[in-house]
Amino acid sequence: MAKKRKKAKPQVKRKQNNSPYHNSLLRKKYLKIVEAVCEKMNCADSYKLLSKEEKMRAFGCSAFVLKLKTNKKQHYTLDSIQFFERFVNDFFSDPKMCVRKSEVVELTNYELIVANYFISSFNKNYPERYEFLMDAFQPMVEYVGVFDSYYGKMIQHYAFIANATNVFDHNVYILKLEAKIKDYPTLRMNWESSLESIAARESFYKEEGKSRAVFQLGYINNDFEMHWTFVQTKDLKDLYRGNKKCLPVCIQRHAYHRVLSRLKPLFDTEVVWTMNYYLRHDLHIEFYKGRILIPLYYFESKWGYFVATIDKNRLIIKTFLFLTHHSTPEGDKLGELSGLSKEEISYWKIDTLQNFIDTDLRENEQMIELFEKAGLSHLFDMQICHGCESDGKDYNWDALSQYIKRGKTELFDEGAEEIKELLVEDKDDIE
Repeated sequence: MAKKRKKAKPQVKRKQNNSPYHNSLLRKKYLKIVEAVCEKMNCADSYKLLSKEEKMRAFGCSAFVLKLKTNKKQHYTLDSIQFFERFVNDFFSDPKMCVRKSEVVELTNYELIVANYFISSFNKNYPERYEFLMDAFQPMVEYVGVFDSYYGKMIQHYAFIANATNVFDHNVYILKLEAKIKDYPTLRMNWESSLESIAARESFYKEEGKSRAVFQLGYINNDFEMHWTFVQTKDLKDLYRGNKKCLPVCIQRHAYHRVLSRLKPLFDTEVVWTMNYYLRHDLHIEFYKGRILIPLYYFESKWGYFVATIDKNRLIIKTFLFLTHHSTPEGDKLGELSGLSKEEISYWKIDTLQNFIDTDLRENEQMIELFEKAGLSHLFDMQICHGCESDGKDYNWDALSQYIKRGKTELFDEGAEEIKELLVEDKDDIE
């Protein structure tokens, strides 16, 4: 008869030692970073006053930025991964992207993080030494200040870059930033960036016998949660006859093309972020000549209107009209006062933002008065924070003024062919 085997005793797991005395190579490398930050902050001499134990504590409060993390179970395009990898790398390594702006000191976001954790390593259990170090590193202490506020700005940057690049077709991306404690092999704080990919909310609607793809809009908040955009049906008044309380707000690609082209010289990312933000947080419905208009603002200045329609329990954005276009309240008023037709507004290239930026109309009282009466004078006052160089300073507003004074002449007739092309290009827009 076979002997019974004794049950194997469970092996005692080796305790993980996360002491900063371990991993000397990493400690040496990190302390060189700390020393370089101290030198930038005019604290190089103060760093030399640290004891060996204080340097160990500084390493025990170390921080590292990890590469962008993706989920193997989710779908990403190669371009999107490369784009967000570049953003993460530049965000922590490029001084121009630092959330702590200063004309005296130029740090990267990573160096700002290192400075914060270095200061937090000062041991309060030894009051005299603690006060001495706080005084010795006073420039760094004042520069870092309340770090939580800068962390909040970092979160905002991450949410911005996702909201400024999502057009909600194919894939929708959420870029997250988290600071996590790592226990082993040494105690440290890992700053982790992760990219989440979720499916777009795509549907179709038919117009003039053609099936067109549309996508529900949304917005990522500072908690990295996607909030899809809806409109309350009570705001649609009698135009909606269904029983839903809210309708998803969808957009077709044509509207993106129009809003981006008509709001140059603004960067595309600035426009996309703005429209995603306002349509999610401050969506207003206006009715004009039987049409649904959704105004789009840049801070307090109105850019123009999205034109929308209701189809199968959805509010669908079809196109974007700049503020001077006919079929908008301001554009029709401009046409009434100036006598300019839709074709003439296109011919004179005042149907986009481009020629209004950096314009000087101080000596052209007629144009100033005309645009003020039409409710369009704010277009000349808009300040562009993020955009390309505009053509406004070179635009000949005097020629347009003279043309309006003498009415339609052969000058317009000479441009008939060009206008015909413009009409073909704009055939999808609301007449």
